[in-house]
Amino acid sequence: MSITRAAAFLGERASGKQSRDYGSLVSSNWRRSPDMPPKWRDLADALAAKIRSGEYAPGDRLPKIEELVLAGKGSKTTVHSAYKALEAEGLVTSSRGHGTVVRERGTLATAAEREERSKLTGSSWRAGERSDSHMAGIVSAPEDVAEALGISAGQPVLRRSRTYRDEHTGAVISHSTSWIPADLSEELPELLMGKRLSGGTSIDLITRHTGRPVARRYSAMWSRITTPADAATLEIPEDTRAAVTVLTVRVVDTSGMTIEYGVDVGGPGRRWTKEEVIQ
Repeated sequence: MSITRAAAFLGERASGKQSRDYGSLVSSNWRRSPDMPPKWRDLADALAAKIRSGEYAPGDRLPKIEELVLAGKGSKTTVHSAYKALEAEGLVTSSRGHGTVVRERGTLATAAEREERSKLTGSSWRAGERSDSHMAGIVSAPEDVAEALGISAGQPVLRRSRTYRDEHTGAVISHSTSWIPADLSEELPELLMGKRLSGGTSIDLITRHTGRPVARRYSAMWSRITTPADAATLEIPEDTRAAVTVLTVRVVDTSGMTIEYGVDVGGPGRRWTKEEVIQ
């Protein structure tokens, strides 16, 4: 190195220019990648994990936004966005004067439970629950539905759907879809009406009409990461990465005919419980 270049180098070190340039390089290398989720999403996921683990129990108040900002969890906007995401996912409620509180987890109901409740009470709703967005129509059967009903994919099938909500908060508990053989809609035109049925569930109406009671139910349950379609029906942010619960049931009557295939998708944070009386 020449004397001139050495002097320049030492001058840069003395002035701090070289360290500033190096710091700029490090900062640029550590900038958040466009492919990484936003900071508010990371914070929301971390808080959701604490809620699901029980670290924050139902009724607990989450830290104030200012407290998380001071703890280095992000800006006020970041924390506020994280809390709004948790609220949209049904994990917390927010109100002026009470802050952000972990909500009681709404429970999911299977088709069999709703059918039994309908017979006993005349309504398939649980306490504190209501339904809306009732829709009905003849559509082409998707492959999974066709397989369940024993028909060919693309054949006409009746699709009925509705949304179950928390009566108090309006948050979606689950979205329910019933797939029914199209010929039954010709015999029971009320099934084609896009409104809540009177006189019981669709299964109640079908079995009364045919005179053949339910003989078997084949149920399945699993979890999956939220899809964009799930986010739309459950009314949560499209980039939600939480798990949803899927319940399916295939209902068969005494003749061996599948009279309904039901698919329920429960929102994040929802759970399914079952109680059995042994004696």
